[in-house]
Formats: sequence, C-alpha cells, structure tokens
Amino acid sequence: MSASGRASRTLEVPAVLIGIGRFGAAVAGRLRRERDQVLALDGLDPAGDDGLGVVTREHLEASAKGDGEDQATLADEVLQRVRRALAHTRMVSVRDATASEHQSRLSVLVFADLGEPAVREHLWPALERIQDKLLTELGPIFEAYRTGRTRNAVILPLLTMPHPPATADGPAIITAVRALVDAVAKTPPRRRAISQLYLIEDVAEFSVLSQDELGQCVRNFATLLLYADLGSETGADLVERLLHGSQPDEPLATFVCSVAELPRARLAAYGRDRVALEVLDAIREAPRLDATFSEADALEQIEAKAFDQQGDGAEKDVRAVLERYAPRFDSEPPPRWYERSELVPERYGPDHGDASMLGPAPPPTVPSGWLEARMRDIEATWRLLQRKRFDDVVARDRAAIERWRDDLLAKLRKRVDRELWADPSPQSLRRTEELVSKLSRAFAEQLDEAVRERDAARPAPPPDFEGLRSAHGHALDAARNRPDPPRMLLWGLLALIATVLFVPSVLWMFADAVAMKPDRWFEPGFRHYGWLTALLGGLLGIGAWLGWVLGKAHLRLQAALDAMWTALRDTVTGARGSLLEYFTTRLHLSRAIARVEALLAVCAALDADAETLLLIDKAARRARGELRDHLRELGVTLRPGGRDDISGLLGHQRSHLEGGEPGKIEETLVEPFVGPRGALEIVDSILPEGRESRVHDVLAKMADHYRARWREELPFADLPRLRRAAERHAEPIAHWDPLAGAERAMETAERLASFVRRQRRSLRGALNFSGYEDLDPTGVDRPLRRDGEAIVPRSAVALVREQASSNAEHLTLRPGVEPDRAYYVVTATGIALSAVASLQPVEHGRNAKSTDEAKDGSTTVNAF
Repeated sequence: MSASGRASRTLEVPAVLIGIGRFGAAVAGRLRRERDQVLALDGLDPAGDDGLGVVTREHLEASAKGDGEDQATLADEVLQRVRRALAHTRMVSVRDATASEHQSRLSVLVFADLGEPAVREHLWPALERIQDKLLTELGPIFEAYRTGRTRNAVILPLLTMPHPPATADGPAIITAVRALVDAVAKTPPRRRAISQLYLIEDVAEFSVLSQDELGQCVRNFATLLLYADLGSETGADLVERLLHGSQPDEPLATFVCSVAELPRARLAAYGRDRVALEVLDAIREAPRLDATFSEADALEQIEAKAFDQQGDGAEKDVRAVLERYAPRFDSEPPPRWYERSELVPERYGPDHGDASMLGPAPPPTVPSGWLEARMRDIEATWRLLQRKRFDDVVARDRAAIERWRDDLLAKLRKRVDRELWADPSPQSLRRTEELVSKLSRAFAEQLDEAVRERDAARPAPPPDFEGLRSAHGHALDAARNRPDPPRMLLWGLLALIATVLFVPSVLWMFADAVAMKPDRWFEPGFRHYGWLTALLGGLLGIGAWLGWVLGKAHLRLQAALDAMWTALRDTVTGARGSLLEYFTTRLHLSRAIARVEALLAVCAALDADAETLLLIDKAARRARGELRDHLRELGVTLRPGGRDDISGLLGHQRSHLEGGEPGKIEETLVEPFVGPRGALEIVDSILPEGRESRVHDVLAKMADHYRARWREELPFADLPRLRRAAERHAEPIAHWDPLAGAERAMETAERLASFVRRQRRSLRGALNFSGYEDLDPTGVDRPLRRDGEAIVPRSAVALVREQASSNAEHLTLRPGVEPDRAYYVVTATGIALSAVASLQPVEHGRNAKSTDEAKDGSTTVNAF
C-alpha cells in the first residue's frame, strides 16, 4: 500500500454522496472521479469500490407537484448504495483491516445549491424520505436509542446559496432555509439522522465567492470529512463535533475550507502519459529500413517448388485411378496362318464391308458388336470418373493444396510475428513493413504467373473413338482381304494336277526340239520322267506363290490387329484423345485454379498484414495526439527539446460546475502543494538518459499481450493498455515525495506556511452572522479557532512551525493523515436563525440595522 494513496482510498466510515441539482451533482461527481483516480493509481479497480456511493439528481422540475414518487425513487437508490457499502463481505475485510470493534458507522453527504428553484422544492421531502427509510429499514444497525453524538448514521447536508438580498429569489431562499432548519430541529431525536445543516453563501466576510469557488469550498470540506484521521483521539473528537454539533435544537452551521494539495492522481497520469508519449515519439521518428531478407527470399521459393512437385504427379494420380476403375484391354492372339479369315469378323465383327470388294471400307456410322461393347465399357468408365471418382481425386488434391497453403501462411505469420515482436523496438514496425512489402511483391509475381498458367490450361475434349473405329475398320479390312487357306490349298492342288497332266508332254516336246541326246544325265527328266519333273516343279512354284500371298496378307492382318489393340488402349491411357488426357488436363486446371486461390489467400493475408501495420501506425499517431491532448487538459505545456511545464497541472484544473473550458479557471481554493522548483524536480525524476530502455521495456510489455493477437487487436489503439505498460516507469513521478530530503522538505514547508498565512488573511466566514452572536441566546459553537485552523501532514507539522517561527509567526496547526494535502478550515455550529442577518425577513433586517446604528452612533453597512 503506497503512502500517497492510503488515506484517499481507506474509508473507515463508508459514505454515500447525494448530489441534488446541477451544482450538487457536479460536486458529488468530482469527489467520485477523484477517488477513482486514486484507486487506479494504487492498482485497484474503481468499479469494485462500494465504500463511496454516489446518487445524483441533476435535472429536477420545479413545478412538479406529484405524490413524491421522485423522492421515493431517490431514497430507494440511496438505500441500495448504503446496503452495498455495508455488505457483510465488504465490512469483514474493512473492519479486519482497521482492527475496528465499534459500531458500524455511515456518513451521507448531501450537496445542493438553494439558488436552484427545483432544489428548494425537492430538498426537504427527499431528505425526509432518505432519513425515514435509512432508520427504518436498517434499524438493527442504526438503533433508535442512539441519538445525538451517539448516532452512528449521519445525514449531513452541505448547502450553498446566493446572498438573499442580492437575488430576486431572496425571499424564497430565506423561507426555504428557515423551513429546512425548523423541520430538522423539530424531528424527534429517535427519528433524526440529520444532525446539522451546513450552509454557506456567495458573499463571504472578506470577499465574494464565485459559483466555482463555492463548489471548491464544498468539495474541500467534504474531502476533510471523508478522509479525516479517525485514528487519533483529537481527530475523532474534531470529526464528531463537525458531524454532530453541540446544539441539536440549532442545527444550522457554516464553514469555509481551502486546500493545498499535490494532485497525485494527475501527476501519475502525467508521468504515465509522458512515458507512453516517449514510446510513440520513438516509433514515429524511427526511419524506414532498406535491408535484405535472405529468409524472405527462401520463402518466395516455397510456393513454386511445392506446386512443381504437385504438377508432376497429376498424370500419375490419374493413371492410378484409371488402373483401378478402367477396364483392362489385353491383346488377344491373332489367328494362325492356316485358320480361316472368317474367324476375325466373327470375333471382332460384324464386318461392315462388302466381301466382294477388295478395297477398304469406311467405318460404320453406328458401331456394333465387339467395337460397341468396348466403346460402352470406356464410356461407362468415363461416366463413373466424371460423376464421382474424379471428384474424390480433385477433393484430395485441393485438400493437399489447402494444407500447403495453411502451412505457408503459418510460416509467413510466424516470420512476420518474429520480425515485429521478437525484439520489440521502435524500428520493428518499419522493418516489418519492409518485410511484408517484399513478400507481397514476391507472391504477387507468383500469382501473376499462376493466373497465366490457369488461363493457358485448356481441358481436352472427351475421347471421340475415331482412332479406335479407324483401327478396327482397318483390321476388318485386312481380315476380309486375307485369302482363305483351304481354298488356296484346293486351287493349288488343281494347279498341281494340271501341271502333272500337261507339263510332261511339253517337256518331251522340248527335249525333241532341242535334240537332247540320250546320254545326258538330265534327259530322263524330260522324256521318261517328265511327270516327276512336273510334279516337283509344280510343288515348288505353286507352294512358293501360295506362301508369299498368304504370308503377306496374314502379316497385314496381324499389324492391323496390333494397331487396333493399341488404339483401344490409347483411348484409355494414350497421350492424345484418351481418358488419361481428358482427366489429366482437368486435374491440371483444377490444380491451377487451386494454386491461384491459394496464392490469392497468401496475398490477401500479406495485404491484411500490411493494412494492419498501416493501421498500427495510424493508431500510434492517433494515440500520440490523444496523449498530447490529455496532457494539455491536465495543464501540461509540452516543450520539444526542453522540460515540460507542469505548473498548470499543479495549480489549475478543469471546472465542471458551469461547463467551463479545461485549464482556463484557476481554483483559488485549491492551491499547489509545491512550488516551481518542486515542479522541475518532478519533471526531472524521469531521466532523459533512460528513454531508450523505457521505450524497449514498454514495447516488450505490450508484446506479451499482442504477440499472438495483434492482427485482431491493434496495438496502440487500446490506450489504457499502453498506459498500464508505461505505469512502472512513471513511478518516480507518481510517488514523488515532497518531503524527501532536507532541502526539498524545507521548501515544501515554506510553501505550506505561505498557504496558511495567505488563507488566514483572506478566508473567513461565508454566512452573515459575524457581529450578531449576541442575538443567539445559546451562543455559537466553534469546533476550531475563530479565525480558522490549518491541518497539515503529520510529517510536515514541525517543519511548517519552524518556518513560521523563522518569520516571527505563530500558526495553529493540526496533524493530518493525508501526506499530500493541507487544509485551512473555518467552522461554526449551533447558529440560531436569529443571529444570521442574511436569513432575516427584509423588514426585520431594516429594524435591526436601525437599532445597531443608534446603539453604535455610526452607520453600519448591512450585508443584505
């Protein structure tokens, strides 16, 4: 628990703030915001804080005359906040942390300006409803027998009003105040939780307070009541007198309060935003890099290499499918030479040609028989693959390509992530932009090439069977033109018989003609054995001719049959006009389309990364502008190359009471805790020499969150996360101690002594009863000294007194628990209405003026 935030977040007494009207809502909202800032400074969640509840009614209708429904709703909301503040779970931890054993206590502070007509009309009905509901529904906690100072639930209105004689609504304001005081005083003690009614007006004893200054005064006093030191005996007695007063029958009280404070939450915001701004400035100033990326060059080749391997396997994949589903056409043995030619048409026919014609016949228009059966088998295979099996191949192929695409995208993302977040630095964003740009260009070229390949891919038409039909026709022609061996044998025998019958006589005549002598060895073969010579010659000649003719025809038939079987197989697995070509070209086209789609996805991913990097740069610039705007709202003047001027932060802030512009209205009742030298020391507590290490550390902390999600959540777009990452380096500013070191402590003490001296001279009562105390029979009670007292941090009391003594001054000081805040307070309680000149009817005021003039013998300027 830091010392700076301890008092501001430890509410030993839970409280509910009620803001009625525009003024009251502004004060209550400011107190809640300041508490949220301190809680956030100490690392706590303001949303989980129920110790300080807020209920506001900013817009009220003065003419509303209903049955009190709005007041009932307000009371219900207040009770709901009280129940949350007193919840058992919360009270156990609070009472244990403070070692508290006394009764649970509750403070309800009500803020309102009686100058608003609607507030005058609704205030007492609302207070009465809240009081009754609180004491009735939470009676076991706030027992009825505890009255007066023993009452442990206090409703304390802190009201302001314009000086009645100075406004047209003066009589209405006087009437409302007097009725309100009478109603509180007449409430039975056992049913009374409103102990006092604090009231201040805009015309004070020494000066006129503006509406903003009235708001500051109420805020300061409420802060004192909320965070006063209840641990000390004197502090507890002081708060008891301020809350309960000493005269229940005269509940009217007044106060004025100024404060000198160190705005710890705003200082923490400044330090945090300053470090975050350093990070964004470093990113903005980082130069673009022209570097080579060998790993990126290697990534460029992944796509082409992977697809080349897949392209080579397309035909192989189709062949595997055809081997499984296509019919097998094994060549049948051709007919033997001695077999009749009719066997070929009988087996591969019917023959479409004319047997009386020796020329080739064209293929039939409508195939039939053996050819039709084979063509139907091939068509059935084509339909099977076309309708289902080939789709399975394409689906498997596309799945493989998608896996490749996903693997490539993962590699690319991993590479980009490593470049951006492996060693976070201001240059990382520029290097990553260059890497993504290079990869985008490389894969865009691959995409252009893939598109060209896709457009060039032309699927082959389905098989038309023209080659098969032609080869089949040639085979039948060859079979038809082949001589029939039995017939050729018959004609050969007839020719041989004719040769044996007619050739011997011819041989005899030939021998006689040539006068062949009998002593020649061959002469018997011409005369006596001519028949044998004819037989042998006939056998040799006729056999040779028959063998040549039949062999030639048979070889033509074998070649034609081989060509037919080759054409049949080529119709399935041939290079052209086949099922293989048909499906291979389609698989190539499918892969080309899938390649284009995959590369489109890769290029889209790279384009998305490039766009995200651009958005990150824009988010950084926008965050930089928002940080600079916020620093200006805090009152910081940024000086490039020099020290920031935080004097505005220490002494000026935004006014919320009348819609004022930020940083334009000085809060005269909220002064700086330190002087110009302290402001310089605060700025210098963040060393310029550590800028580079701070930038790297903040980026590394952001990398822990964004490394895996920067594409979905833009870094620097979440400004609160950037601020949280910078908080650790802003601790020297957030925890800057104004009393650390002798020299700094003396300067702070002088500053506080000057604050007390200045406020004592200029700040007095803001309710016109001074000089009329003799009209109050019971007297006016003053919890503090008549001219006010100062409450300063305990550690500074001795130093402030020492500084005052060195200037021959005597200051009345009370030690306070808050280390960053000093108060100057003037209070008075138990004031009778008769002693407040501002609240007297006009005629009564004039009579009192005449009496005073006659008594004193001089003219006194009445305040009203």
